[in-house]
Amino acid sequence: MDAWSDAGEASARSRKGERRVAGAFITGDIAAMRSFVGGACVLLVALQLGAQQPAGAARVAQSRDTTGADSVRAQQLGRIVVSGARLAPSADPRLPRSVQRIGLPPVSRERTTTEILAKLPGVSTSNDQGTRAQPSFDVRGFTLSPVVGAPQGVSVFLDGVRVNEPDAQEVNFDLLPMDAVASAELLSGPSSVFGKNSLAGALLLRTARGTAEPELHGELGVGSFGEREGHVRASGMLGGTDGLLLVSASGDDGYQQRSGARTRQAFANLGRRSDASDIGLSLLVARDRLYEAGSLPESWLAVARRANYTGGDFFHPRLTQLSAHGSWQVNGVALRSTAFVRRNAIEQLNVNAGNPDTHAFVTNGSAGATAELSASTTLAGRPLALSVGAEATRARVSYLVNTEPNAESPTLPPDCAPAPDGASALCEDARVNSDDAGLYAQSILQMTPRLAATLSARGDYSRVPFRDLRDPANDGTSVFTRLSPELGITYTVARLRAYASAGSGFRAPAALELACASPEAACPLPFSLGDDPPLRPVVAWSFESGGEWSSGTGTTLALSLFDTEVHDEIVFASTSGVSGYFTNVPRTRRRGMETRFSLLLPATSRLFGSWTLVDATYRSAITLASALDENVVVPGDHFALSPRHRGTLGLTTTQMIGGAALEATFSARGASSAWLRGDEANTQPPLPGYVVADLSTAFQLGRFTLSGSVQNVFDRKYEIYGVYAENSKGAYGSVAPATPTIERFLTPAYPRTVRIGLGF
Repeated sequence: MDAWSDAGEASARSRKGERRVAGAFITGDIAAMRSFVGGACVLLVALQLGAQQPAGAARVAQSRDTTGADSVRAQQLGRIVVSGARLAPSADPRLPRSVQRIGLPPVSRERTTTEILAKLPGVSTSNDQGTRAQPSFDVRGFTLSPVVGAPQGVSVFLDGVRVNEPDAQEVNFDLLPMDAVASAELLSGPSSVFGKNSLAGALLLRTARGTAEPELHGELGVGSFGEREGHVRASGMLGGTDGLLLVSASGDDGYQQRSGARTRQAFANLGRRSDASDIGLSLLVARDRLYEAGSLPESWLAVARRANYTGGDFFHPRLTQLSAHGSWQVNGVALRSTAFVRRNAIEQLNVNAGNPDTHAFVTNGSAGATAELSASTTLAGRPLALSVGAEATRARVSYLVNTEPNAESPTLPPDCAPAPDGASALCEDARVNSDDAGLYAQSILQMTPRLAATLSARGDYSRVPFRDLRDPANDGTSVFTRLSPELGITYTVARLRAYASAGSGFRAPAALELACASPEAACPLPFSLGDDPPLRPVVAWSFESGGEWSSGTGTTLALSLFDTEVHDEIVFASTSGVSGYFTNVPRTRRRGMETRFSLLLPATSRLFGSWTLVDATYRSAITLASALDENVVVPGDHFALSPRHRGTLGLTTTQMIGGAALEATFSARGASSAWLRGDEANTQPPLPGYVVADLSTAFQLGRFTLSGSVQNVFDRKYEIYGVYAENSKGAYGSVAPATPTIERFLTPAYPRTVRIGLGF
C-alpha cells in the first residue's frame, strides 16, 4: 500500500530540472498533443473511407427525438436523433468526449453525491472542512468543491438548473436530493454548450418521475459516529398527472470533536406527459447545519487525532428552489425549456485562532431560463441534428460580514463599525447583482454510417457589478465576453466508439474572486471585500482522444487521453490559515490518461476498475503568497492537492438464495501523494498517498432490503488534506507560545465506519 506514496527522500527542488513522466504522451509538448489528436482524426477518417457503404446504401429517415438504445441504433443510420445539446434527457453517444453514466444503487449505501463521485475515474478527494458532508474533488486537475475560495472547474446541473452558487461558483453537495435522482452523467473535458465553469466537465443529475405503477419506498439507517438517516419516497400517477415526493433527514456526530452534521430535505415534482409534450414543476427545500472541525497541526495528530483546533465553526444553508421544465415536439422539431427561481441563505461562523472570529451572512438569489430548439435536417444529403439555445440568469448576492472578539483577540478591527453593545462590528455590507447570458449551437453531421462530426460554439456575456454599501468608493463593475468553439469526430463500428476533439471552455471570475484580488489587502475568511485589481477570465483549450468498447454482454473497456491548456487560471493564494486573495496565473496545463474497465465473470460476478494519470502543472513562473517564507513557482511545479495517480479496483457479485437476492461489492480506491496547499513550489514533503478498501452488501427479500457497508475496512490511518499555516496555540494542551510557528495542518480521514440500513 505504501507504493502509492512517491514522496521519496530526495528534495522536490532538486527534481525541478528533471520532470520525467513515463510515456511520450506526458513528456511531449502541446504541439505533440495536437499532432496526436490530429493524427487520430485522420486515422478515423481513413478507417471510415475504407468502410464506406456502396451507393444506394440505407439513408437515415427523420423521426422523433429519442435517447438510450434508439440513439445507438441511430448511429447505424436506421434513424436520426433530434439531439439536444444542453437540456436533452441524456447525452448523445455521438458526442466526441468521454461520457460516464453513473450507476445509482437502489439503496442508499452509496447514494450520496460524495460517495458516488469519489469512485469515478479521474476523481480524487480532499477535505479541509473536517466534515464528510463537505468534501472537495479534484477532477482531472480541476476543483469541484463546496468550499468558498476554491476556484471551481466543474458545472453541476439538477434537471437542467445550474446549482453552482452565484457568489463563488461552489457546489453544496449536501443540498442535492440524491434519493430522488434517477440518472447521472459526467461529461468530461471543457464543454462550450454548458457555459462557465465547465473546464473539467459537467455533472448532469436528473430526478425521477412518477409512473403508472404507484411506488412507496423508505429507508432507515444507522452507523458509526452517531450516523442516522431516513427517507421516504412516494410516486405515482393520477388522471394523467405524475408526481413524486421525497422527504429525507440525516445526522451524525462526526469523527473530530464538534464536527457533526444535520440535514433536512423535501423534494417534490409534478408533471404531465403526452406523445408530443412533457411539462413539469419541481420544488426543493433544504435546511442543513454542518459543524466544521477543519484541519489540525501535525503535532496534534499523534496525541489528539479527533481534536478540533477552533471548535464552533458552522455552516448553515437554507435553500429553496422552484423550477419548471417543458418539452414539445412538432413535425420532427423539439423545443425544450427550463426556468427557475433559487434562493440560498447561508449563515457561517469561523472561529479563528489569533484573530477575531468572523460571522458571515451570504444570500444567493438567482432566477433564469434556458430554451433550446432541436431539429433534424440534411446537409449535402447527409443527416444533420441541429440544436440552438439561449440562456440567461440574473443573480443577486448580498454579503454581510461581522467580526466578533474572542479570548485571544479581544480587540475589534479599527476599520469596522462596532455594534452599540460592543460585542461585534460590521466589517462588510455589499451587494452584487450580476447578469449572465449565453447563446449556443451544436450540430452533429452523420457524414457516413459510421462517422459523425460535431461542431458547437457558445457566446457568453457576464456582467458583475460590485456595490459596497459601507464605502461606495469601492464600487466597480466588470464585464466579460467570450466565444468558445468545439470540433470533434466520432467513429462507431460494431461495438467500438472512437472519438477525437478540440475545444475551448470559459470561466468568468466569480463575484467573490473579483472582490478579493488584492495581495496588499488579503481578505480574512469568509472575506472582507472591495473593488480590487481586476482579474482576467479563465480560458481553457482542450484536446482529447479516446475510445470505448462494449462486448454487449457486460464487458466494457474505455481509454481517453487529454491535454488541457489553461490561460489566466484563477488560484487562491493563502497568506495564512485565515486569509488570502485570488490572482491569475498566465499559463497552466493538465495532461493525462484515463482508463476504466468492467469485466463480466461467471456466476453473475463482475470485476471493475480504473486508473488515471493526471499531470497538473504550472507553466508560468509566479510567486504565490504562503505561510512559508518562499513559494516561488516555476514551470513544471505541480498543483497542490492534485495526486498524479488515482485508481479503483473492485469485485461485485449477485447471488440468489432461495427467493432472496444477495449483492456484495468489495473495492479498493487509492491516490498517490500530493503537495500541500501553500507549497505550490513543491519544496516540502508531500502528503502521503493511500489505499483504502470498502465493502457493501444488500440482501433483498420481497420489498424489504437489508443493506450494510464498511468504509475503510482495514482501518487505515491517513490524511486527506494539508496546508501550511501558523500554529498560534503551540503543542496540544500547552500554553500558547509568544511566537507562532509555521506547521503542516492536516485533516484526518475517517477511520473504519460501519452502516446498516433497512429499506422497504
